[in-house]
Amino acid sequence: MPEVEGKINGLIGCGVSIKGTLSFDGVLRIDGRFEGEIDATGTLVVGEEGVLQSNIKVGTAIISGEVRGMVEAIRKVELHARARMYGAIKTPVIVVYTGAQFVGECLMENQRNLASQRNNDLVQLPVK
Repeated sequence: MPEVEGKINGLIGCGVSIKGTLSFDGVLRIDGRFEGEIDATGTLVVGEEGVLQSNIKVGTAIISGEVRGMVEAIRKVELHARARMYGAIKTPVIVVYTGAQFVGECLMENQRNLASQRNNDLVQLPVK
């Protein structure tokens, strides 16, 4: 199981299938199936058996199972070795472990802004 900050205070276990809208604070682990919208400030952990067809907005997403849809994270997204991600990711930080499968696109919006600020601080040397 991936390490998460704080203890898990919610669980959708194997064999459980849910459709709808989900919101939570803290840490939620999904080992079952979920279809719908997730809008939360906490950390979402998708276990190896978890299957989500969802648009997700969370603080942090730690994925070891399958996700189809859009994942937007305020802090970071981690795709662990057995992760299968199909869709788009929007996050300032992404960690992709060896073995993870990612088919889609990633926008690291905050990093781009930081890079342009750093380029403005560079001193341009004259060319001879």
